[in-house]
Amino acid sequence: MKESKIAPKVLIAILCLGVIAYMSVYIFQAWRDDLVTAAAYSYTQSVGVEGRGVVVRREQTLPGDSGYLDLILSEGEKAAAGDPVALFYSDPSALNIRQSIRSLESEIKQLQYALTASASGTADAAALDGQIVDAIVGLRSLSADRDLSALDSAALALRTSVFRRAYILEDSAAGELSRLIADKQSQLAELNRSMGQVSKTVYAPVPGVFSGETDGWEGLVSPDMLSSLTAGQLEELLRENPSGDPTAAGKLITGSTWYFAALLPGGNPGLAEGRTYDVSFSDGWYGAVSMTLDRLEVGEEQTLAVFSARTHLADTTLLRVQTVDVILDEIEGIRIPRRALEVETVTEDVTDEEGNVTGTEEVNHYYVFTVVSSQAERQEVKVVYTAETYYLVRPADESARDRLRAGDEVILTTAGVYDGKVVR
Repeated sequence: MKESKIAPKVLIAILCLGVIAYMSVYIFQAWRDDLVTAAAYSYTQSVGVEGRGVVVRREQTLPGDSGYLDLILSEGEKAAAGDPVALFYSDPSALNIRQSIRSLESEIKQLQYALTASASGTADAAALDGQIVDAIVGLRSLSADRDLSALDSAALALRTSVFRRAYILEDSAAGELSRLIADKQSQLAELNRSMGQVSKTVYAPVPGVFSGETDGWEGLVSPDMLSSLTAGQLEELLRENPSGDPTAAGKLITGSTWYFAALLPGGNPGLAEGRTYDVSFSDGWYGAVSMTLDRLEVGEEQTLAVFSARTHLADTTLLRVQTVDVILDEIEGIRIPRRALEVETVTEDVTDEEGNVTGTEEVNHYYVFTVVSSQAERQEVKVVYTAETYYLVRPADESARDRLRAGDEVILTTAGVYDGKVVR
């Protein structure tokens, strides 16, 4: 009877398939990198309370006139008493005349500078060439960004540099420049006479900071009312929707101190009168202003807070009704993603003052795994702040040699990871 050859072949086939499957799994696991990490870094978290309120300043509206308005001063620019702040034109063509006047004034200043430099021999051709290149680059950047707000000043800077470079080194420059200046001044005098017939100038009656916008709040709020203002009155004011005078020539902000009256959540959020807090604005102007808390009226439903500041007045001239964050504290720590934190609950003994064990309690310990060389290293931390997508932590032992540090590589995929495991 012949021995069957089918069984050995089946066994060999099964063995081969097993080896192939094993090698496939091994190769796949080696090829696939399950290790996901992120960098831990130092971070400061601002903790505060949100409020809504109104900017209060001592303001004086500048009366306007009929015609076309042309502002002389820029937003936030200081004005002395008697300074011209705006022009009203009765004829649209006066706008072109005004533009010609500005251009001539600029050219005269440029020519006078070139004349002075030529006479003194202090011109630096290389420096002027550098200024021209910088001005061209600036214009190119504005054009690429489609930013037209600074186009006039950038073009003026380029033109000024070109004027200086063109005349500064010529031997006959002085005489030619003098004749040009006299001619330009004559043209300027004629244009000013023409402008006087079709324009009216508005002057600053008192010194202050100029703003070209009126919003109607100028007659609703003032610093004098802040000492008796209640939370209910401020809530009523915030419901107002005033509109500015469309014929006004702008306004002057007098006095160097400005205020912010805010409604905060009921109860004392941890504020104290006389202390200084950073108030963060985010509508119309982005930044934080260091302000002093002048008055605090705590209520069950709403709390009234009045802040004052003597800085950033020129930056905040257009701000009025604002939602702000009052920064109460800043927490420093190491920022890690939420996925990196591991929690271990252990049972620990509870002792009294004399060291006697009185019971037990469950205590949470927090850990992260970091990559050190090619191994995972478990490090205990304490959580100091919890956010939606991250934690701020500090080492449980600040003096430990193997503590978590800013810049460490923390492991996010901690399933199957243990202290000392080779992960790379």
